[in-house]
Amino acid sequence: MALHESFLSHAGGRWLKLGLLLILASIAAYAWHDPAAGPNGGTWLGYTLGTIGALLIVWLTLLGVRKRSYRSNLGTVKGWTSAHVWLGLALIVVGTLHTGWQFGLNIHTLAWLLMMLVIVSGIWGVVSYVRYPTQITANRGAIPAQEMLREVAELDRQLLLLAAELGRETHERTLASINRTRIGGGFWRQVLGVRQGQAPAEGLISRLREELNKPAFAGSAPQMGRGAGDGGDSGQTMMFMASAFVSAEQDAKQKETRRKLLDVLSRKKALVTQLNEDITRRARMSVWLYLHVPLTIGLLAALLAHILSVFLYW
Repeated sequence: MALHESFLSHAGGRWLKLGLLLILASIAAYAWHDPAAGPNGGTWLGYTLGTIGALLIVWLTLLGVRKRSYRSNLGTVKGWTSAHVWLGLALIVVGTLHTGWQFGLNIHTLAWLLMMLVIVSGIWGVVSYVRYPTQITANRGAIPAQEMLREVAELDRQLLLLAAELGRETHERTLASINRTRIGGGFWRQVLGVRQGQAPAEGLISRLREELNKPAFAGSAPQMGRGAGDGGDSGQTMMFMASAFVSAEQDAKQKETRRKLLDVLSRKKALVTQLNEDITRRARMSVWLYLHVPLTIGLLAALLAHILSVFLYW
C-alpha cells in the first residue's frame, strides 16, 4: 500500500468499484423495468431504489460521527471517507431513477433537489481537499504559520530600528505602514483573498533597488502612480519613502541603511503574501462545510417528510 494513499483510491478503489456496480445495476434494472403506468417512485423498483437511496443518505451522514469516534473499530476514517464520496456520487443515479423523472412542486421533488445540492457541495469539498493541501505545503513548506508570524513581528521591529536612523518622518510613516499591514481578516476577506494594506509591492521595491545601485544616487524620485504600493495610504507611504531615498544627499552609511531597509521590506512582503495565501486556501478548504452540513440537515428533514407522506397518503 502506498504511504500517502489518497482516500479516493483507498483499498485499491474498492468503494469506487462498488459505487460503479450500484450505478450499473440501477440503470440496468430501470431499463428492464416497464411498468404500465410508466416509471415512478410508486412501483416495486421505485420503492427498492428509494429504500436503497434513503439508507445510503442516513449512512452517509454518519461519517461525521465516525470521525469523532476515535476508539471505533468499524473501519478507518479514510475508508469511511472513500465510501462517503463514491457512494454519495452513486446516489445521484439511484435517487434520480427512484423518481422516474417525475418532478413537481411537492415535498418529493424538494427532497431530490436537496439531495443534489448536498452532493454538489460535497464534490466541492472533495476538490478542495485534493487541491489545497498540496498548494498550502508548496506555499510555505514546512514552516509553521506561528513561526512565520513571529518572523513578521521581528521584521517590523527591524524596520522601525532602520527607519529611526533615517529621520523622524520616515520612522513615523514606516510605523503607520506597519500598523496597516493586514494578515487574515474577516470571513469573506479570507475566502476571496482580497488583500489591502499589506507589504509594499515588488515593483516599487525593484525600482528603489535600481536607484540604490546607480553610481550617483541623486535626482528626482521615481514616477509611480497610486497603484505602485499595495493600495491606499500604505502605497502613499512607500512613495514618500521612495522620494526621500532618491532626493536626499547620500553618504555610504545612509545608502547601506536604506539597502538593508529594502531587504527587510522584501522579506516581509514575501512572508505576508505567503501567510495570506495560506489563510485563503485554508478558508476555501473549509467554507464548503457551511453549505454541506445545513443542506444535509435539511435533506434529512425533507427525506423524513417524503417517506411519511408516501406511507400516509399513497
